Parts: sequence; structure tokens; C-alpha cells
Amino acid sequence: MAAIGTSIEVGDARSRLEFPRGFLWGAATSAHQVEGRNTGNDWWRFEQQPGAIAGGRGSGEACRHWERFDGDFALAAADGHNAHRLSLEWSRLEPSPGQHDPGAVAHYHAVLESLRRRGITPIVTLHHFTNPLWVADAGGWEARETIDRFERFVRFCAREFGSEVDWWCTVNEPEVYAFRGWSEGIWPPGVRDDSRALAVIANQLEAHGRAYRVLHAEDRADADGDGVPARVGFAKHYAQLEPLRGWNPLDHVQAYFENRVFNEAVERAAGDGEIDLSIPGASRVRRSVAELKGALDWYGLNYYTRWMVRSFSCSPHVARPGSARNDLGWELWPRGLELALVNAGRLGRPVLVTENGVADAHDKVRPRALVGYVEAMHAAIAQGVTVLGYLHWSLLDNFEWAEGYHGRFGLYAVDFEREDRPRTRRASAEVFARIARANALTPEARAAAVEASASPH
Repeated sequence: MAAIGTSIEVGDARSRLEFPRGFLWGAATSAHQVEGRNTGNDWWRFEQQPGAIAGGRGSGEACRHWERFDGDFALAAADGHNAHRLSLEWSRLEPSPGQHDPGAVAHYHAVLESLRRRGITPIVTLHHFTNPLWVADAGGWEARETIDRFERFVRFCAREFGSEVDWWCTVNEPEVYAFRGWSEGIWPPGVRDDSRALAVIANQLEAHGRAYRVLHAEDRADADGDGVPARVGFAKHYAQLEPLRGWNPLDHVQAYFENRVFNEAVERAAGDGEIDLSIPGASRVRRSVAELKGALDWYGLNYYTRWMVRSFSCSPHVARPGSARNDLGWELWPRGLELALVNAGRLGRPVLVTENGVADAHDKVRPRALVGYVEAMHAAIAQGVTVLGYLHWSLLDNFEWAEGYHGRFGLYAVDFEREDRPRTRRASAEVFARIARANALTPEARAAAVEASASPH
């Protein structure tokens, strides 16, 4: 599974790797990235700033998934998907404090009904990087009042949609959200202050703890007659961080501190309820949150790459020299998923791969990489990690935040130059479909991946 040059090596082409019964196979999306035309959140406003988005093109109509969701879920069902991760857009549901939009509420009921009708389990994220303008303008996630506001929103969603949802993801990548927006300053609100970034992580962690308690308190397992209790987790981006120059002690120190706050502290807080965030040059944040202790029914793991850390550089994270890379320059290192899963398994909670994918507009490396990632996941299971499922990022090409429309992650290509946003099935969608339908990595799926990677694009 090692990345060599521009290719990804995979295992024995004749082997068949079986996955546990009931394993979840599907894809993931987030509302703002696929729905389009939402002027009521802070990301839309941020996109209007010159230079904020690569290529100068904001989300606009995105994939028009708001109108086309039913057809998109039909594509997923035809490919054997039995789960789908999506988010509910807070700014659509609550455009002003305490006022809920009946049209948006009805829309998301229709979305959930479409999934369930096709036998696809909805996995619903409640915060995926976007906020209503009224939240952003009242201090956003720097303000502790936002924790209270989010708790009320979660309670509304639990009561409104609880009979249709068994799997909840409270917040997505609190550490990425904070550092992109408050340290690097390339996401809203465009701040460069590590101390404020740490405060945002702490507030999102506390919000997760409170949301966890609300979702269980409002659980309506018996309302729909299935008796299935709510399962609540969060999605954590796990970046493998290693020093670029083994001989340079400063690279080691920087990699150590980044790993400690970015990975270890966030994971630990959801176990013992103790938030302790510190990096050199920033104000330490320490907080005990009773609601956060043990607040994970499952751990959501987002994994994409390994970053080599280079100290005192304007580009502190670089791909390993000579490695296979995606269109965004990220190293393709499937074994990193295995290591991340084994690490996550030490928390004593089941793990759900909530995101993993490849930016690859020509679908040249994604098919083989997909096989490598599935092999890595199976290797982690063989080591005793309870893995519940795999959700590929993404079902569709979509708006990739500050990268705009440069990173194409979809199993289905989207033509953003045409008004109707037509979808085109990629060869990697067929590879994934073969795996999902068989609940196994089969020789046939391996052969399809090799053939797809070898064909001209």
C-alpha cells in the first residue's frame, strides 16, 4: 500500500477481504458545498471578498443538490450505498434567532425520506463549518453564547427530525475549522491569532458535549417503532504529522506540538471531559466540561494525507518528496488510514470513517487509491479496531471551500459550466459499487481499479 512515485501499490490481486455484517458503505456531502445559493451564512459572505476563493469563483449554484437530491440519492442507491452523510444547514433552518423556516424544514424532511425510502441510512451532521449571519455577527464561535445557541438548534433538530435519524454527527473537524479561520485566516472570519483559534476549538468541543446530552435526552427511538437508540459522535480530521528533516530538532518540536493539539488533545477531551489546549506563543485554554466526558458513541475519523512538517517556513506542511499526490498536492498514503484507525481504536469507541477521498479530476489515481484505503481499513479491523463503516468524500464534485472548484473529489463528476449541472459516473464509482455490493474487496473490484487507472483519461 505504499505510495511510490506517481502510483499506488495495492495488495494481492487474487485476495478477497470480507467486511463485518452490517458494515456501512456510502459517501458524504455537506450542505453548503452541494446545495448552492445560500446568502444567509457566513461562508457565502466571505466568498464575496476578492481573493478569498481560488479562481475567484464562489459557491454560486454549487451542484444544485437542493433541487436534485432525489436523483443523486438514486445514483448512490444504484451503486450499492447503504449510508449517506449529509448536513443540515443551520442558516436555512433558523435564518433569524428562534425563527424557523417551514420551507427549509419541509425540504430536509423530504431529503431524509428520500434516503430512507432507498434503504440508505442518514448520518446527519449538525455543524459543517457554516453559521447563520446572525450567529457570526454576534461573535461566532469565539463567543460562548454560541454554545447556547447551538444547543438550542440541536434541540430543535432532535425534536423535528429525531424520528428519522438514528446517527448524529454534532460538529465536523473543530480543529480544522478553528485553525483555518482563526490561525491561517483563509476561512471566515479571516483572523490570524492562535490564541483565538484555541478558544474556538474549546467552544466547539463544549458544544459537542452539550449536543451529545441533548440528542440522547430527546431521543425518539420508540417514536418510529424501530427502537433504535440515537448514536452520537463527532468527525475528527486526523492528519499524520511527521518532521520533514529528521536531523532538524525544530521540525521534530513543531510536529510534536501540532500533533498534541490537533490530534491528541481533541480526542482526549471527548473521553475525560478535560479540555487542555496549548501551543507555543498562544494563551493556553483549560476547561472541565462535565457534559463532554464520555460523549462519544462512535468516533468519526476523517483521513486524507500525511504532512511533513517544516519549521519556520511560510509553507510548514509539505508532501513527502517523491510521493504520489492528488490534484491539491496532498500525499496519497493509504497506510496512514490504518494507523489513524488503530490510534482512534485506543479510545475504546467504535470508529466510523466519515471522510476519505482523493482530489482527482481525471480519475487517474482515485481507483487504485480507493482499493489501498479499503485494504488499510481491513488491516485495522484485523488488529481489533471496531470499524462501523466507510463514507467516501464525496458523492459529487463540489465547492471545496477556499480551494473553490479546483479539488474534484466526486465519485460522480459535475459539469459546473452547464446550468443544469449534469453528473457523469466515474470509473471509481464502479470500483466503489463493486466493493459496497459485495461488502468485500473482491478480485473483480481490484481488477476494475487497475483497469480504470491504466485507461487513458
